[in-house]
Amino acid sequence: MAKLYNLARMTTATTGTGTITLGVAVAGYLTFANAGVQNGDVLFYGINDGSNSEVGWGTYTASGTTLTRNVIKSTSSNAAINLDGSAQVYVTALASDGGDLLPSFDHPMRGFDSAVNLQLNASVASNILTVAVKGNNGNDPSTSNPVLVPFRDATAANGDPAWVSITSALSINTNATGASLGTANGVPFRLWVVLFNNGGTPVLALWQSVTGGSAPSGIAPLNEGAVQSTTAMSGSATSAGVFYTPNGTALTSKAFRILGYLDFASGLTTAGTYASAPTAVQLLGPGVKKPGDIVQTQFAYATAASSVSSNTFGTGAPDTNAPVATVTLTSAPNLVHVVASGQIYLSNIAAIDVMAQIFRGPSGSVNTAVGPIMGINFGAASGALQTPCYNEALDAPGTTTAQLYSPRIKVGGSGTGRWGDVTFGTPGGSIRAHEIMV
Repeated sequence: MAKLYNLARMTTATTGTGTITLGVAVAGYLTFANAGVQNGDVLFYGINDGSNSEVGWGTYTASGTTLTRNVIKSTSSNAAINLDGSAQVYVTALASDGGDLLPSFDHPMRGFDSAVNLQLNASVASNILTVAVKGNNGNDPSTSNPVLVPFRDATAANGDPAWVSITSALSINTNATGASLGTANGVPFRLWVVLFNNGGTPVLALWQSVTGGSAPSGIAPLNEGAVQSTTAMSGSATSAGVFYTPNGTALTSKAFRILGYLDFASGLTTAGTYASAPTAVQLLGPGVKKPGDIVQTQFAYATAASSVSSNTFGTGAPDTNAPVATVTLTSAPNLVHVVASGQIYLSNIAAIDVMAQIFRGPSGSVNTAVGPIMGINFGAASGALQTPCYNEALDAPGTTTAQLYSPRIKVGGSGTGRWGDVTFGTPGGSIRAHEIMV
C-alpha cells in the first residue's frame, strides 16, 4: 500500500537502472527514516538526475537503506533513467493519487464513500460467469493501481469507515452450472456484486434479491449497515437473498459494500447456465437505486363507473372507464408493485357475486392476470349492493415495453357489476403502479 511522508529527500550514489541505495538527506530535508518511513513500506517516489527524471513506486528496506524501482513515468520513454551517481530521490504524490486520498491509502481523507478507482468486468466461458475487479484503467489492481473500498466498522457501535485496498487480481465465478442464485428460466434478472471485508482481506460475493422467479413473492434487502454471513459458491447456489462467496470460502458476520450489479435483460434459457454475458454492468454510485427502492410511480383515476354483465373477465382493451396506469420500466429485471382500489357495485344480489382482478398487457391488450381475485359473494336475494374493494400484486413484466395495468370485473349469475362507484354517485376507483428496483 503506497504511503506518503513529508520532507523525505535523499541523495544517491547509485548508477544504472537498478535498485537505489540511499545516501544522506539533502540539505534542508530529512532522511526517509527520520521522516517516518518504515521497513517494507511501499512508496511513490521521484528521482531527479540533472536533466532526467522518473516517478514510480518501490519498496523501502531499512537495512542497507535501499528502494526498489517500478517506473510509472520518466523522461526516458517511461523506462528507468540511467543514474549517473549524483541523483536525488524523494517521496512524492502522483497525479493518479488525488489530493483527497492523502495522506495514505489506508486512511484516505474520505468517509463512507463509493469505491475509488473501481471497474467491474464480467465474462462467460463454458457456461460459467466470472466477475473481476479492475482499476479504472482496465488493468488488475496492484500497489501502483489500487482499488480502495470503505466498509462500516464490524462493531455496530462504531461509526468509523474501515478502508481496504485491493492490490492484486480479484474475481469470483459461479463455479458450476446450476448456480442460479434463485433466478428462473427465461426471466430477466439482476445479480449484485458485493465485497466483504474479511479482516482486511477483500472477498467478492454475488447476490440476487427476488424470490419466486416469474411469480415474484418478495424482494430481499441489501443492507450495508449490518454485518452478514456468506455461503460458498457451487452448483447448488440456488437461493435468492444469500451471499455467495467463492467456492470453498464461507464468511461469518463480516461487513460488506455494494460494488455494482449485472443485468441479464433477457434472462437465461436455463437458469444457472450462463450462455451469454450480462447485458449491462453498473457501478454503484449516487442516484443508483438499491433493491426495494421505488424507481417511478404511475397513478390513474377512474373517470366514470364501468358497467360489466359478463361472467368472465374481458380480453383486449381495458374495461370501459376502468382506471389504467401505464408503466415503462427503466430496466427489464425490475418489478411492478400495483394497487387497485375502488367500489364494486352489484345491481342485483341474486347475481351471487362480483369479482375483480388486476390485469396487465401491452398497448390495447390487457390480458395477463396478476395478483389474486378479490370481490363479494352473497346468496340469492334482491336489491343492490356496493362495497369497497382493494387489489394488490407484485408483477414481473420482464420488458421495457410500455405495459398497461387495469382492474377488470366479472359477474356471476345475472345482473350488472360496476367498478368505481361511490355512494354519492361519483367514480372513485384508482390504480397505482410503482416500478421497484430489484
